Amino acid sequence: MAMPPQRPRFERVQLNTRVRVEIEQTLQRFVVDHNTTVQSSVDLALAEFLAARGYPLPHTDSARPQTHDDGRSR
Repeated sequence: MAMPPQRPRFERVQLNTRVRVEIEQTLQRFVVDHNTTVQSSVDLALAEFLAARGYPLPHTDSARPQTHDDGRSR
């Protein structure tokens, strides 16, 4: 399955967690195979996981991409 197009950048916070070694190894293979990042993969996976369980991301100003004064995405 192909990765979706790159999404706009959003404000981010540090999420400290530990995962099983097998998950990290598989994630690293996925990242290389799909030319993506761990951050993007985990962000998308968590968003889909939460939405599937009735916790969609809120549509608020904080969920909108950050932009420069001229409207370009950061």
